[in-house]
Amino acid sequence: MASRKNSAAQAPSALGNVVAFIATSIVAGIVAAGLLVPPAAATGLAANASIAWFKDLPAQMQAGPMSRASTVVTRDGTEIASFYAQNRTPVALDEISPHMEAAILAIEDRDFYEHGGVDLGGIIRALGNNIIRPDARQGASTITQQYVNNLIIDSQVRAGEETTTIGADKGYADKIKEIKLSLSMEQELSKDQILEGYLNMVLFGGQNYGVEAAAQYYWGIPAAELSISQAAVLAGMVQSPNYYDPAANPEAATERRNIVLDTMLTTGAITQEEHAAAAAEPIQLDLHPTNSGCTAAETAPYFCDYVQNVILQDSAFGETPEERLKTLQLGGLTITTTLDIEAQRAAQEAVNETQPPDDNPDNVSTALVSLEPSNGDIVAMAQNTFYSAEEGSSNTTYNFNVDRSMGGAGGFQVGSTYKPLTYATWIDAGNGAEDQLDATQTRWPADHRWKATCLDSGYKIEPGNNGEGFEIQNAEPGYTRQMEADFGLYNSINTAIYAMAEDLDLCHIGEISDALGIHDGKEGKPVDTTVLSSLLGGSVDISPMTMARAYAAFANRGELCEPRALEKVVDYTGREYEIPETSCEQVISEDVADGVNYALNQTLIRGSGWQREIGLPGASAAKTGTTDNSTQTWMVGYTKGLATASWVGNYEFGSRSLNGLNIGGDRTTGDDWVDGSTYAGGQWQQFMREVARDYDTDKFEEPSEKVLEGRNGTSRPG
Repeated sequence: MASRKNSAAQAPSALGNVVAFIATSIVAGIVAAGLLVPPAAATGLAANASIAWFKDLPAQMQAGPMSRASTVVTRDGTEIASFYAQNRTPVALDEISPHMEAAILAIEDRDFYEHGGVDLGGIIRALGNNIIRPDARQGASTITQQYVNNLIIDSQVRAGEETTTIGADKGYADKIKEIKLSLSMEQELSKDQILEGYLNMVLFGGQNYGVEAAAQYYWGIPAAELSISQAAVLAGMVQSPNYYDPAANPEAATERRNIVLDTMLTTGAITQEEHAAAAAEPIQLDLHPTNSGCTAAETAPYFCDYVQNVILQDSAFGETPEERLKTLQLGGLTITTTLDIEAQRAAQEAVNETQPPDDNPDNVSTALVSLEPSNGDIVAMAQNTFYSAEEGSSNTTYNFNVDRSMGGAGGFQVGSTYKPLTYATWIDAGNGAEDQLDATQTRWPADHRWKATCLDSGYKIEPGNNGEGFEIQNAEPGYTRQMEADFGLYNSINTAIYAMAEDLDLCHIGEISDALGIHDGKEGKPVDTTVLSSLLGGSVDISPMTMARAYAAFANRGELCEPRALEKVVDYTGREYEIPETSCEQVISEDVADGVNYALNQTLIRGSGWQREIGLPGASAAKTGTTDNSTQTWMVGYTKGLATASWVGNYEFGSRSLNGLNIGGDRTTGDDWVDGSTYAGGQWQQFMREVARDYDTDKFEEPSEKVLEGRNGTSRPG
């Protein structure tokens, strides 16, 4: 029948058979009383202990709502993925083929519209058989009883409870409880309501629950279009859903279908001609698998994974991770996200064109994530891999864009994209964008004291690897000279950054970095800026999401918004879940942000990313980043409406150089130097040119004289 069978159930012992025989006689009397005596008269029989026990059983189902799949959609309603433990799409009875109704009634309960919920004769016959022939047990459940059974199982699953024998290999007491609930259901619901509920509840093999999901899975059609033969196949599966699965056991399914057709003919549900035609028809399947979760997402599978992690970590969806998973898989949620479907397509196209996942001989990794600075909404999230746990060079379930705590790879060294943090501290300390720096120094002695008030000593000493002091080099010759501070940033001059740092408190740089939410993507710790290599992004791994959020605060004039993936979550009853609203905080001053924007705007005009301009002078800004030996490359940039982090590098081979690898079908030579503006810059540019104008592209505010000239109001000598 509709309930799941327990193939491991043991046959009753001889003593159990004797007890059961005695119980059978009692049960028969109780059932007869419950069925045949009107409720008013039954009240007068309360002195009878058996009837009193029967009357004390639950009279109404305590089951919750039917389990349903949850759906993740973009901001415009485009479906991304569905999550379910039970693939179910409930439909009204008038949306189900009459052939399906006729088939299920013929094979499962031909007297459904005549009885009161329980077939007394069938119960007594089955009980007697099961006592005498325990190895050949029979069932006599009506559709109402089967519906009750399945509701109980579903309720227990949703509650995280172990399913009881009332939903599997039932004992006699459980059977009586089922009878009582069925009698009550018949008083509360119409026959059509019960049949509709049953057809939407029952298992039809695998994870397909309900006739609509089954029709879509086996033939790709709605339940309303099921033919006589197809309806008979599904009706026949109810007795043993997996054994009679036509995809797994077509011969058994055909034999069972024909039994259903014979029964339909006997009951007059179909004519002799219809019977002959349906029986002669081969079972032709057109399977439409609907895998649950992000592995089935054709669009934005890694964003889907991020959303899943958001749900599983939010107590609004349950007190424990297990409860939240049940809510996601069984609660029938519609999860409306912040994802812009057109932006997502552009992002995926950009990362795939940089390095196609299906033709990636050197296993080069690419990723891109984009946020709205004004609210933190995630617009796009893409990478050049297939979301899969199966072995394969381009298969991974790790999200390159996010922290390890959110299912991510945990980030990568960010190179020079960290430099704006030192520059922001420079402005915050009262210095000017146009202040002159002495960027000639490349080495500091081992005993040089770098100011660091957060350390007990108040300073930091960097003795270097061989005790010879701290030493740096610029990427290109000719820049160890006097220069303005903003020039040093937009041309990414290492000596300029350390010239600023020497005049600053290293701990102040850390405070600005922490305020902008920058942290280690693997451990979640803030960046220790008393480690001098951190100023070039070389001390910790940071995720693209973290970098995009920090740069978004520059675009938003110092106001940092938390990344947000969910716009609205409701279940199928209309209940709306509380989700985090837009959360923004002013973390650096508008003056500091204006100063950063002023400098980074020049990156796309005459700085390290000049060839990656997007046609928005004065309204766009960016910073390139390249780690030692070109192992990881970045471009992080923004307009007022979008902040986008673009990364091209090594996920599996973290210390391998990109120089000389096959990237995008072109093998670089030993003389080629892959930096942030090369491939990471190219995919950033491609995405932003296509998408940025759909969002705010107003020009950045002009910095104040104080920001340009510093605390003294004039350019400072080096």
